[in-house]
Amino acid sequence: MKSSFDAKACHIGSALSCVDIMVDLHYRILTKDDIFLFSKASGVATFYSILADKGYFAKEKIAEYLHNYPLPSKEVPGVIHSCGSLGHGLPVAVGLAYAHPERNVYVLISDGEVQEGTTWECALFARQHELKNLFVVVDYNAIQAMGKTKDILDLTTAFKFLESTFPHIWVQYTTKGQGVDFMENDPSWHYKNLTEETLKQAICQI
Repeated sequence: MKSSFDAKACHIGSALSCVDIMVDLHYRILTKDDIFLFSKASGVATFYSILADKGYFAKEKIAEYLHNYPLPSKEVPGVIHSCGSLGHGLPVAVGLAYAHPERNVYVLISDGEVQEGTTWECALFARQHELKNLFVVVDYNAIQAMGKTKDILDLTTAFKFLESTFPHIWVQYTTKGQGVDFMENDPSWHYKNLTEETLKQAICQI
């Protein structure tokens, strides 16, 4: 919350929806030999907060990364690929999984990214080659930039199509703005910035 406010950045709703997923991955599932890509670029405040907590940032760099952050950048310790526009993380993850069958590759994508052509091309490739070491985690908060996902392009059929033995696809049902009552399930918090007042209100609920 504080880093989003200080950076004058939006997308706090997206960051909150993936907190539980990221905590589970980084503190319970991922090993030192695994590869992780954060493709859901809008939720980067959560990713950077976890990287800071896990000691990736030098003390003198913490303020820079947390309070003046860009979109995920490979110039930041712990980030292996820069992301911005949706649909770029899965292609890189598929390439890494194909090239390194001995390592597990995890990638977090948003439900909005499932609409991207590159996502489908890579899903088809991954399924064709049965990439057993690829784990795709979908943050399905049912809201994207301009409204509810089901009203823009319903993903129910898409998720059913993606179901297969390999690659592994985990659809996590989340809530946009999770944990803050005035943000939850409100599409406007994809782009709204925190004010001093809303920051205090939000922090009181966490």
